[in-house]
Amino acid sequence: MDYKNYKDFNLGSMGLLNAPQPDIYIDPLKVQQAQKNIADTEYENLLKRKKYGNLMLALSDVLKGRDPGPGVLQRQQSFQQEQLLEEAKRKQEILGKSAGAYLRSLGANEEMISLATSSPELATQILSQQFAGEKKPASVQEYEFAVSQGFKGTYADFRQSKSPVVNINQLGQSEFIKSAIELGTEDLKETRKLVQTSSELLPKLETAQIIVQNPDFKTGPSQEMTLDLRRLYNDITGTSQERVTQQELFNALSNYTIPRMRPPGSGATSDFEANLFTRATIGLQNTKEGNELLLGTMVQQAKRDQILLGLKEKYWKDNEGDTSGFSAYLKENDLVPPLYQQIDLGVQNIGELYDQRKIKNGEVYVDITDPVYPQLRVFRLSDFQ
Repeated sequence: MDYKNYKDFNLGSMGLLNAPQPDIYIDPLKVQQAQKNIADTEYENLLKRKKYGNLMLALSDVLKGRDPGPGVLQRQQSFQQEQLLEEAKRKQEILGKSAGAYLRSLGANEEMISLATSSPELATQILSQQFAGEKKPASVQEYEFAVSQGFKGTYADFRQSKSPVVNINQLGQSEFIKSAIELGTEDLKETRKLVQTSSELLPKLETAQIIVQNPDFKTGPSQEMTLDLRRLYNDITGTSQERVTQQELFNALSNYTIPRMRPPGSGATSDFEANLFTRATIGLQNTKEGNELLLGTMVQQAKRDQILLGLKEKYWKDNEGDTSGFSAYLKENDLVPPLYQQIDLGVQNIGELYDQRKIKNGEVYVDITDPVYPQLRVFRLSDFQ
């Protein structure tokens, strides 16, 4: 390190240098160690005096016929607290003096040295830079460069000129943006959970859809009530169980959907809620057309949710984590995917729509042939065969 000439350098209690020494090299590390040694010695002497005083007070209690235990314990606790406070204060003083000595060796003015001596945080930063590579703090280097370029003023003036000016409105706006990002991120997480649940259901629903599209497959209250009897009869007589097997599979798929109708993280499902969910989903007890409508709607809803999630993720990225305007964005840009498509059978040929792959087997659509009384219908390929 290229040390500058030293001016007005004083080692305090050492009393070795009290006059200017322009041409003498003094290693600031040795100065710091000397100051630390002096402070350690003074601190150890203070501890010895306090311990001796505590011992004399305990002896006084014994001579007076009192139990010295409580007094010793109380004084010991008080002594330990004082010891911790003194230790922290001593470390701060040594830290400040060390930083001051280091800055003085760099030729810093007294204003900067005073600032570093009184601020433990700044002193720590300065000393960490010293031990990392014996370099001047970046702010000092910037200040020296500014002076070389014509800056007029002290180091404190330079720091003041570099401090960013933040008004209350800017702080409020920053907090609002941070809050919006947190809410948007949480909103996206919850949406992903919901879509994940419906995505897990989708393969099961499509399997049930294939089963119910068979013209020979039957559902209804009587089918549910007689399922066990027909299974037993077929087993005794050796009759084919194919129709019963399909109904059993359909029943199992129905039971799979029931607990997953409750939103994730909303707690356990009560018996009452489970009964409501049973009535709200597909089941062997429903009519066949009712199951077809439910299945088509649930499949289309799951696929629609996936599309909406993709749009929300894109909006979240484009708006840096804020999703508060997502609904308005969809409406303004006509991006809301319809759950059902509307078909006027008086004008459109549904067979041609199927050939053009604009409608799928088992899809639920809105028949608007009578615009006053639109109806939900299921497109069945079997109706055209």
